[in-house]
Amino acid sequence: MEKSLSSTARQIMTSSSIGLVMSGQMSVWVYAAAALPQMEHSNSTINFTPDEASWFATVPLMMTIPGSAVGATICEMVGPRRLYLILLPVFWFSYTVMTVASWKVIQDAGAAKMVLLMSRVIQGSVVSLLFPATSIYVYEVNRHRWRGTMTSILEIWGTWGFLLCYITGCFMSWSTIAWFVPLITIVPGSIGVMLSPESPLWLARKGKEEEARKILYRYRCNLQEVAEDLKATCKNQGQKTQSLSELLRVMTKKPNILAMIASSINTIMKELVGFAVINIYIVHIFDSAGVGLDPRYSSVIVGVVRLAANTIASLLLHHFRRKVLLICGNTLAGTAAFFIGLFFYLKSSNYDVTWLEWLPVTGLAIHMLGCAAAIGPTTWLMAVEVLPGPVRSVGFGIATTNFAIAAFVMSKTFVSVLSYIGMYGVFWFFTAGAIAFNILTIIFLPETFGKSLQDIEDYWNKSSKVMEKIPVSDNADTGDLDTASFLSHSNKVV
Repeated sequence: MEKSLSSTARQIMTSSSIGLVMSGQMSVWVYAAAALPQMEHSNSTINFTPDEASWFATVPLMMTIPGSAVGATICEMVGPRRLYLILLPVFWFSYTVMTVASWKVIQDAGAAKMVLLMSRVIQGSVVSLLFPATSIYVYEVNRHRWRGTMTSILEIWGTWGFLLCYITGCFMSWSTIAWFVPLITIVPGSIGVMLSPESPLWLARKGKEEEARKILYRYRCNLQEVAEDLKATCKNQGQKTQSLSELLRVMTKKPNILAMIASSINTIMKELVGFAVINIYIVHIFDSAGVGLDPRYSSVIVGVVRLAANTIASLLLHHFRRKVLLICGNTLAGTAAFFIGLFFYLKSSNYDVTWLEWLPVTGLAIHMLGCAAAIGPTTWLMAVEVLPGPVRSVGFGIATTNFAIAAFVMSKTFVSVLSYIGMYGVFWFFTAGAIAFNILTIIFLPETFGKSLQDIEDYWNKSSKVMEKIPVSDNADTGDLDTASFLSHSNKVV
């Protein structure tokens, strides 16, 4: 019992360290929501044109497009923890250096805009390189039954990064936010990563089985589960992708192609529900609604709802099937988007919407509840869970790249699309996206709840079968002589 508690504590501490860094990563994406309203003020010394402001808001997402696939490849080469230790100092510097743009000497030289935009480019590049490692590391360190909960903890930390920007935007200048946010997220997170071990499954893929076994036992305290995970990992050790041709050969196998498509469906479709657009432009949306409440405070309210919803998600992912959560989350978010769109349609048609001023805040809070309690954490978890070991890093990198393309296109074109179809058209598009996501979830996505690494590989290798019919066992087969031998050896080592 004591060992089990100790292993759980290790899982929580490691996941929370990555989560702190995750909050810094996510704050990059919504920093513009806090900074741009200040920069667009009449007495601001930073005068972005509308196009420049759009690039300032979305360039980190644009950098994620090429960076995620590269980051996944580097992650598999050097290990997720080592990649963090290499890039975190660069990340902290690129965030903090934005304060330089507030210096009078820089502004007099006309270099303030360049400093801000270049900082955003570097931030986006580092975040994109780290993003695949974040989910992969947490997935590979934690036990099967805790992966859902620990992934939702990442979402909680990510939401804290969003909320941190929303709150500080109400009381601090954009230049103060630029050094304050990384100070309380990236710095302590970096210390936690330094005290954490390397991913044990990555070590196993690199042939360091003894080291992997010891770390796994510290984080599992269950020799049967350690044996299962190492067997599923080590049996593919001879298929390691050490060259481009070998990588392509493994990726083009039909089971792996199907798995990577399923992973990408998760990350693309969640953006069609409005995930990134609402987070980045939430202040602008509230300003357009004209509900009589300061848009900055409205964004804080929605951010608090999201944080509470992420906490709920940690319980839901531990007990409920992934597909059920996705369908419920999409239904909730899609319904909320429909009624928000209805509010803006009535407003644009010159109806008196005074009695409906509560609807935008309530609707966005409900939309955020669906996204944060179900869609967000479930899609990222499934994007990793559906991938077999040989293509997990590369496949998740591809999925993240597809997410970045969808999020960048949706966010960058938001203002232009808004001028054509109006705010109501945008939100009704989100409703259509939620419906489409539900259809794809029902038809194409497999259920991953309670499945081991071996179960996932068996599902894709036997794709003609329904995943629910594949037996799920928390223990290795008792008749497997290799496992029995492995356990005997493990007892001696551990």
